[in-house]
Amino acid sequence: MEPTQRKMKILEAVVEAYIQSGEPVGSKALCEILDFNVSSATVRNDMAELASLGLLEQTHTSSGRVPTELGYRVYLDKLMKPFALGQREKTAVSDTLYLSANTPEHLLERAAELLSAMTGCAAVAASPSGEQAVIKRIRFVQTGSCTALVVLITSTGSVKTRLFRCDFVITPQLMEMFDEMMNQKLGNLPVTAVTPAFMQTTAVSLGEMSMLVPNMLVAVHDAAKEAASTGVFIKGQSNLFTMPELASADGKKVMELLGRSSELSKLLSGDSSKADVLIGSELHHPALMNLSFIVKHYRASEECAGALALIGPVRMNYPQIIAILEYVAETVGTLLGEMLRF
Repeated sequence: MEPTQRKMKILEAVVEAYIQSGEPVGSKALCEILDFNVSSATVRNDMAELASLGLLEQTHTSSGRVPTELGYRVYLDKLMKPFALGQREKTAVSDTLYLSANTPEHLLERAAELLSAMTGCAAVAASPSGEQAVIKRIRFVQTGSCTALVVLITSTGSVKTRLFRCDFVITPQLMEMFDEMMNQKLGNLPVTAVTPAFMQTTAVSLGEMSMLVPNMLVAVHDAAKEAASTGVFIKGQSNLFTMPELASADGKKVMELLGRSSELSKLLSGDSSKADVLIGSELHHPALMNLSFIVKHYRASEECAGALALIGPVRMNYPQIIAILEYVAETVGTLLGEMLRF
């Protein structure tokens, strides 16, 4: 075995042993793990060289070695072997998500809950961006003698509702008229085009009718505005406080960060075909220095895509966790794609 190849095997073994135990790995213990014969002295020399390259570090003088951030990066990019998720786990994921596939929002919220439960990490699920969505259908449902609900459905499967009140008694005939009128004016229109100015123009085009339904027009605008945003669901935040890598203060900072959707959106950006892993300093945020962020994008159609992500310690079982994330994302994309066939 070539020296470079041997060193990479040793680095792989150190990373995986440290992930499992959380304890520094010594040369003697490593000799028992390696699948090739080599002396303890050779292993010790190779580990020292890996340390000089910045791939391993020694936390105490007499202790073994642990991976550095760079060591994890080399492991992820060049050494990690894929993990095969078992059929039992796949079936459990599919069955659980299928039962929640009534709305995109419910599906994504359940996906985040499932990811958190399966991995012990904090999980994030982001709906497809509403900025590219168009209005596919507007329905009106009477809820009382003078109240009704506007139901706005977009091309990304988003369903937004708003309740409104009229100053007159609503009849089924009026509901039909509202339905025909709004679908004619807003059907296949981008949700981002439904601005206050656009609604004012729409009101003018309705003539005297607009004086009777100002609340209905406001409700339609508000539903479209909400549909244009990206929904983000976060589950398992409390898991962060159980991680020894996070001090209490760091945990609070991470929680604050998770509460800022703009910061999360930056981390969730991209459209890679495989799971992306960002480690520590790669996240460019002080609160995340001891954490890893794994994101996988799902695609339900050409114009409909979102993301699922996991936040956990740098010392995590990457092969298994990535396999779980990728399968959940694949299942979410399939189920969401089925919902969008209307």
